[in-house]
Amino acid sequence: MRAAEWSCYQWFQGGLIFWSPLTGAQPIRGGMKSKYESMGWHLSYLGYPAMPETCVGGECVQAFQGGYLTWTSAASNDYRHTECTTLNDGRVKYTTGDAKRVTLTIAADYGQSYATVAYCKRVAGTYVTDWRTDGRVGASGFKPPGVPSGPTRYNYSPTGSFSVTEAFGLGNPGTALPYRTLNPNSRWGGNPWTDTYNKYFESTSWVGYDENMWYFATGGSHDYRQGAVINYNRPPDSEIVQDAGFAIFLHEHKVPTAGCISLDDWAVEDFLRKSTPGDRIIMGVARDIFR
Repeated sequence: MRAAEWSCYQWFQGGLIFWSPLTGAQPIRGGMKSKYESMGWHLSYLGYPAMPETCVGGECVQAFQGGYLTWTSAASNDYRHTECTTLNDGRVKYTTGDAKRVTLTIAADYGQSYATVAYCKRVAGTYVTDWRTDGRVGASGFKPPGVPSGPTRYNYSPTGSFSVTEAFGLGNPGTALPYRTLNPNSRWGGNPWTDTYNKYFESTSWVGYDENMWYFATGGSHDYRQGAVINYNRPPDSEIVQDAGFAIFLHEHKVPTAGCISLDDWAVEDFLRKSTPGDRIIMGVARDIFR
């Protein structure tokens, strides 16, 4: 047994046990041990093991003071703690359902369109960070929880946890989501008290508050060149409430929006390639999202 910085570790035939005052005695073995060793053991940003590894369906994950290690037969990877960690320890107020991936979109305060976006993936039942970037939301910021975002001309984003079940754009980038290829007649209903409100439909005209998706996909801003529908105020998350808000998407062209989430093009395309039906987006002001 050796001591280092008020900690101890001991080798066994099957691996090691590390002990520290903050984490107690925790085992590490196999592929996790090899990856941990390659990073410099406890001297890396990971620190000490915080719990034993967990394995589900050929995937393994182990928590450390500073992040996570994961293992599959293909690779071992390390991940720092980010906002994604809050999905594992009960600090997020909203449900993730059975989502394989969750996108946290967090503004620091009301009235702000700048947001931190963390794209979280589930490995062996634990969410780790695939990537983290900045994005934009409604130019007026978020509405409080339970308050409709309202007409898009007011530029507010809704707060909550919403599923993602379909995507759209000018050509499928390889998503597993049902994908709609836009055409010159593609519209999204924005006129309240009509049958097309907050629904996709096709028309040769462009009337009132309806959105001409083709225009926004092919114009210079290319907002809708690639995007995903956030299921705010629409099935399967809820029934449609007239005038409560429509066309809340995740899309390209990172500028303040009329209520959508906008990201750099690479992030939207990577999001689409990796997403599956039932993934979720949790969005809002930090104090409304986290306990």
